[in-house]
Amino acid sequence: QILLLLRELQREFGMGMIFVTHDIGVAVEVSDRVAVMYAGEIVESGSVRDLIRDPRHPYTKGLLAANLHGAVKGARLQAIPGAPPALDAVPAACSFAPRCPVKLASCDLARPPVAVPATGRSVRCVLAG
Repeated sequence: QILLLLRELQREFGMGMIFVTHDIGVAVEVSDRVAVMYAGEIVESGSVRDLIRDPRHPYTKGLLAANLHGAVKGARLQAIPGAPPALDAVPAACSFAPRCPVKLASCDLARPPVAVPATGRSVRCVLAG
């Protein structure tokens, strides 16, 4: 009910809102645009529609697969294996690489560049280019 009220207030007053959450399902309900963060940096951003229909970063794909929204009762949710890195030292390479199911050798060597696959989209992944 609170999320619906926030969305209604947003429309009524034409206001912008920054909503921070760990639940991508909630972000989808209250947002027009989403920035997915991992280990303190944005790894993918774009419209809700684009991120839901065509997620490009493996972490975004993992979050969407692990979400309860649209889950089949009794079916297991997919989980992202491993744990996030400690944030006391910024990794020199891709911070998601140790948990990534599609990691390349280059992911362990350097931080991936930010790709811009379309206007309004950005993805920090070597596979997004």
